Amino acid sequence: MQENDAITEVFNERSLKNAIYSAVLMSLIDGELHEKEWVVIQAFVDQHWREEYEDFDQYQRAIKEKIVREVESIISDPQLLKKKIETIVEELIPDLTLPQKNMVLNLVGDVMVADGIMTLEESKLFAVFMDKMGLQIY
Repeated sequence: MQENDAITEVFNERSLKNAIYSAVLMSLIDGELHEKEWVVIQAFVDQHWREEYEDFDQYQRAIKEKIVREVESIISDPQLLKKKIETIVEELIPDLTLPQKNMVLNLVGDVMVADGIMTLEESKLFAVFMDKMGLQIY
């Protein structure tokens, strides 16, 4: 078994869905889910989604609609958006090992820069994401 296979084994369905949700949410901070951002998310899904989980096509349609609705209502209020990110991370972290936390942070970071730009607001929210994950930048 390769090292990456071992890490993939411990991503349970709930934690994987929360990681995907986090990535989609962070991609929508600028108000739009760009195609390049979705390509990054899809590559992560292709690597970690398991056959026994629900059909990903159905899941991704539902999750995109849900997140878009939520983001539309909170995007103009930075405090509400920060609170949403904190809540998601609090739900996500109990299921993750340190290597998985790093993988999720890489996913979220890669998604945020996939369009070639990370705004100041995005970088501040990424710092909130990292802090709630219990990780620090040195």
